[in-house]
Amino acid sequence: MDYQVVHPANADLVMVEGSWPAQARPIRAAFLESEDGKKSPNATPRFILFQDGKIVLTVTGNGGWKDKMWPKIQEVTATKA
Repeated sequence: MDYQVVHPANADLVMVEGSWPAQARPIRAAFLESEDGKKSPNATPRFILFQDGKIVLTVTGNGGWKDKMWPKIQEVTATKA
């Protein structure tokens, strides 16, 4: 599993292609086309699980990471305790 971190200077730059590493730009494009991307594109912190060219899950906030993203990562990697 690859892990990419994007830290733009401010939340509005999340939407700017140049703020993203080149290898992560397809994730940005897919995110901006998603329902969450259209509804609240610059909510941070944002966590995106991208697999096989598709967004599997997107969540915001530390609670979103702990309650939704981490369990989903464990599920898709078959590493649940």
